[in-house]
Amino acid sequence: MPLTVIVRSGDAEDARLTFDGTQRVVIGRSASSDVRLPDTSVSHRHATLRASGADFVLVDEGSTNGTFVGRERIPPHTSRLVRSGDEVRVGRLRLVLQIDQGPVTRDVAGATRELALALVARAMEAGGLDRSPRVRVLEGPDAGAVLPLTEEGREYLLGRAAHCDLALADPDVSREHARVTRRSASVALRDLGAKNGTLVAGNRVETTLEVEWRSAQTAKVGQTLLVLDEAVGLALAECEGAPDEVLGAPAAGLPPVPAPISASPLAEGPSSVGKPTRSAVGPRRPARAKVRWTAIDVVVMTTALAVLVASLLGLLWLLHR
Repeated sequence: MPLTVIVRSGDAEDARLTFDGTQRVVIGRSASSDVRLPDTSVSHRHATLRASGADFVLVDEGSTNGTFVGRERIPPHTSRLVRSGDEVRVGRLRLVLQIDQGPVTRDVAGATRELALALVARAMEAGGLDRSPRVRVLEGPDAGAVLPLTEEGREYLLGRAAHCDLALADPDVSREHARVTRRSASVALRDLGAKNGTLVAGNRVETTLEVEWRSAQTAKVGQTLLVLDEAVGLALAECEGAPDEVLGAPAAGLPPVPAPISASPLAEGPSSVGKPTRSAVGPRRPARAKVRWTAIDVVVMTTALAVLVASLLGLLWLLHR
């Protein structure tokens, strides 16, 4: 039976991913997750959905902030039976499960990447951050030139002609060499039948064929080397590489997420934040015992000193004879 995972923000639906029901579905923040959620409150491998006969179970994979079904938290590394319509919370994000006959998502990897990029783009927009990708000339006569792709859906022309959006002085570039288009969560590049062709990541682009151009991939037109600086892609990679965020106060209407023991506040209070505890700097050294003298100890020490003094005087007398 197919299993659909719906990612929700409030009442809005962000994405719907449908799996065939035979595979293990990994929910997490890492790029290898089947449901890829770019939020630091979600662990890299947060939870998994697995088939159990005709049913499905949800397993918390030892996540930092826990996995909830409704208001019930699943203990770490244990499973819970889930039903169609159950709401699941992982970190700050909510998922709704549907178990029914529906069309399976063909390209899960592509779909979940688009979901991750869309969520990051929305977060950047909400924070007032510029998320426009840029085409930058890495090598060639125009090295250092930049073309911001500020308008979604617009086709930007690359070539030697003066009317091109990125006019290049490279004689091996055609007058109208290639076209770059910014999509909602990706950038596409199309060769326009250029005499010397267009390469992306070392592979020749077929004439009039549109290919996805990803961040950090280079494109070559003539003798000019271009690179795509994709702000959203860079932010996604940074988010996926960050450590887990420990949630504090619970979201409205949701059960609290207890912090793990290692993140418990220090007993000394807020002023001690950032200071090492004794466990961090090694075991406590035993205190030295105070020395107490008895009367017998005093007599013995006095006698020993008297003998030592007498010996020294005798030695001096012999030397001066």
